[in-house]
Amino acid sequence: MRSASKAFVCLGLALSLALPAAAQTRLPRKSPAERRVQEINRDIQQQQRLQRFEQQNQFETNQLRQSIDRQRTFSNPSPPARIGTCPAGSVGC
Repeated sequence: MRSASKAFVCLGLALSLALPAAAQTRLPRKSPAERRVQEINRDIQQQQRLQRFEQQNQFETNQLRQSIDRQRTFSNPSPPARIGTCPAGSVGC
């Protein structure tokens, strides 16, 4: 009988040490409010990323437009105006 009681005591001791350790490895459940806060934070971060992307896109679009405008302004200048008239008898100037 003593060996059985020793076994129960040892088993009880082992369980008493193992159960708190197992409970500590699990994370506590999140409350609905905490889950909602995390969802809101994720939504805000997503909106900020989208806003940064749109701003960068608008910036690059404006740079391209300015570059095209500069090319149009400075390339293929109109030919210089001719001063005077064509000589008499010429086919064209």
